[in-house]
Amino acid sequence: MFRPPHIGPRRGEPLPESCDVVVIGAGAGGLTAAALLSQAGLATVVLESDSQTGGYLAGFKRSGFSFNTSIEWLNQCGPGGFVYQLFASLDGGPPPECPQMQRIRRFKSDSYDYLLTSNPDELRDCLLRDFPGDAAGIRAFFRDAERLGRRLAVLDRNIMGSETLTFTEKVGRTLRGFYWALPIIKYVLTPVDRGLRRYFGTSGAEQVFGTHQTMMSVMVSVGWAYAGNFQACPKGGSRTLALWLAERIKAAGSQIVLNQRVARVLLDERQEACGVELADGRTIRARYVIAACDIRKLYEEMLPPGTVPPRLLKALREAEIYHSCFSIFIGLDCESSALGFGGEAVNLTRSGLNRADHSGGDPHRTIITVLSPSVLDPTLAPPGKGTLIIHCPAYLDYQKQWQTGAGLSRGAEYLAAKREFAEILLDRLEATFVPNLRQHIEVMEIATPVTYWRYTGNTMGSISGVKPTVRNVRAGVAHYQTPVGRLLLGGHCGEYGGGVPMAVRAAANASLIVLKDLNPAGYSRLKSVVNDPLES
Repeated sequence: MFRPPHIGPRRGEPLPESCDVVVIGAGAGGLTAAALLSQAGLATVVLESDSQTGGYLAGFKRSGFSFNTSIEWLNQCGPGGFVYQLFASLDGGPPPECPQMQRIRRFKSDSYDYLLTSNPDELRDCLLRDFPGDAAGIRAFFRDAERLGRRLAVLDRNIMGSETLTFTEKVGRTLRGFYWALPIIKYVLTPVDRGLRRYFGTSGAEQVFGTHQTMMSVMVSVGWAYAGNFQACPKGGSRTLALWLAERIKAAGSQIVLNQRVARVLLDERQEACGVELADGRTIRARYVIAACDIRKLYEEMLPPGTVPPRLLKALREAEIYHSCFSIFIGLDCESSALGFGGEAVNLTRSGLNRADHSGGDPHRTIITVLSPSVLDPTLAPPGKGTLIIHCPAYLDYQKQWQTGAGLSRGAEYLAAKREFAEILLDRLEATFVPNLRQHIEVMEIATPVTYWRYTGNTMGSISGVKPTVRNVRAGVAHYQTPVGRLLLGGHCGEYGGGVPMAVRAAANASLIVLKDLNPAGYSRLKSVVNDPLES
């Protein structure tokens, strides 16, 4: 694994006895919250159980090749996006540049091959050429997706949570938000197959979107392309963002402490959070605790039994969460463009499958997403060489939890199971896209859901937390304010949908709640950065 420069004390070294805010977890959410609070003058300590910062932004190196851990692309990280806007408000110069993607996603199966670019009309015209009988529906689909993209561009910047607003602001924003969100509800409530049939009939054009599990995800993928909301990772990979945030925290006088697992959140006589106890028994007192970690781990392991209402615990255990991943990281002996790869993500699928098969976890049937990051950033590979990253949905319960032992311990059976899974994916890739790929492999690393669980602590190794489903929203499984006073959620579990933008959004709102109490001037400054675009 890649190891960043040493930041702050490690295990066994002196720790502060107290601070203003303790942040649990140094992923995108934890680092953002710490950077915002540190800039406002609050002494902040970030505690990370891993040996590097970044969470899903972290990467690693092998034999001169650099790999992103799991990022396919970024959203809201270009000028005008709220992530960029927040990062640009921090002292120390502009954030790393995340270039706009021109080639976004290639949809390829044994019966079709289409490319979504930053000009989706090109994909529209290809579908009109191949499916003239559905011309009216195809035109309507892309017209509606473009409108949705414009609407989402406004709504996505509306990041302030209700907990950070006055009563009058809440009422006004609710009314305006309802107006902006109302046209979107139909996509949320419409089953994906029924929605696609409205546009494409039965001509076969709907197969291009056969791997999407909701109608909203179909529309968003094209709408974001119209809105210019797909960015590539900055030069050096996704970890560049994590290291940049870590430097902002350090420059503001706060600390990131690696290799430190939080055992429990300390509560005072009012049953409010007042600090944390580490696995080695040391304690840090704090006025607030922001948990940018897995919500179930927080509620079930770090708090005393009975602290969290049984109803909420039950809802979390039954929540619909995102899948985990199986990933193959490959260093090539040639540039990846020589094998036919561009900068886009290539979605390889099989025709004639049920929609559920594409994300069911069967290596023979699942969708395969192949990325070639070194096409966009040649610094990720030695000269004349390239990188590939192969992802597919996967689950922790596959083959008796990947043939692990007690406590997910890994032995020869585990190594054999993950190698067999990888060989099936490579066979499919060679048969459909890159013949003789194995002949060009110089370096290869494999990650399973067990790997993602070990390095992130996320429930079942989930890549993004809880899904934005009606069931989850009704149950209130994502939130900032916890049942414990002064204990807030500041990572992707605080929002529905997951990913870097949602983790950053949760971090900003947790920071606003803290600043509203401890530093009103800092609250006003941060609020001006995340101003409500629905006001205009």
